[in-house]
Amino acid sequence: MLSSVLIAYATRGGSTAEVAQALGAAMDDARVPAEVLPVQQVNTVTGREAVILGTPLYMGRFPKEFYRFLQRHHDALLGVRPWMFVLGPTRNRPQDFAAARRQAERQMGHYPWLYPKEVQVFGGRFSMETLPFPFSLLGKLPGNPMKKIPGEDIRDWTAIREWGVALARQIRPAA
Repeated sequence: MLSSVLIAYATRGGSTAEVAQALGAAMDDARVPAEVLPVQQVNTVTGREAVILGTPLYMGRFPKEFYRFLQRHHDALLGVRPWMFVLGPTRNRPQDFAAARRQAERQMGHYPWLYPKEVQVFGGRFSMETLPFPFSLLGKLPGNPMKKIPGEDIRDWTAIREWGVALARQIRPAA
């Protein structure tokens, strides 16, 4: 039997998956069980009480697997107003969060039929060790200036948890 709440996410370096799992745990704690799945493993969104979509921004774009998910589930998503979270900035500066929001809105412009109830932008994680292909190849180039960029993890776990609980209360007000 399908859980009534689906948290579907795209990830490459695992950061968005960790946020999706944290949201699922927060919702479970609020007694609103959620199924947390990578977008490639989602067979259907039909029949769900609520849908939460998560994706990172890479170089200002959503990953291809997220686009494929939206195309594959287009018809079912037409009747759903999902919540959405985006992992973007890796520096904790207001202008970086504003830029990530603009980039996410630009990417969502490719899908004018998708009307999220809310789009939440969370800080992300940057690490040369977890960069997805083909970006990981950059780390192997001699003299690559990216090697000088320190690893950062600005995910705000308190804010992520609070948002998960708030979503649970919106989905089931008695939660």
